[in-house]
Amino acid sequence: MVEEQAEVVRVENGQVWIKSLQAGACGGCMQKSACGAAALSKLLPKREFAVDCQLDLQVGDHVLVAIDDAHLLSTSLLMYILPVLAMLGIVSLASFVLPAAIADIWLPVIALIAVLLSFFLIHKFQGIFLLHFCFSPQIVGTAPSSTSNKSC
Repeated sequence: MVEEQAEVVRVENGQVWIKSLQAGACGGCMQKSACGAAALSKLLPKREFAVDCQLDLQVGDHVLVAIDDAHLLSTSLLMYILPVLAMLGIVSLASFVLPAAIADIWLPVIALIAVLLSFFLIHKFQGIFLLHFCFSPQIVGTAPSSTSNKSC
């Protein structure tokens, strides 16, 4: 599990709204490419999002948020493989549909457009896609700075 500290910013209807507490230290760290906390910090930016939790948490509590390593790895694999598969599929379809003289000229352009469009769509919908369909962050307990040791 990859864990990071977050702060509770509001509690509504069985959902806890949290915001990441990751400081800017990852920017200067030499290990950020291999660090789970840096990867989680990129996925959980400085914005609020809801996590289902039945704990009695108050605004201002610091909690530990965790994401399963297997989900993180499979999601990153999907994010890199999906554009390549989209490009291959669209290029295959275009080479089948277009005449040979036109296909020779336009297939590289079509391939580039397919990859760029898939990257744009992934970027546009990553918050919805990642947080709601691929994995859901879980509150595994309170951070060491808090007074109690609760767990979801």
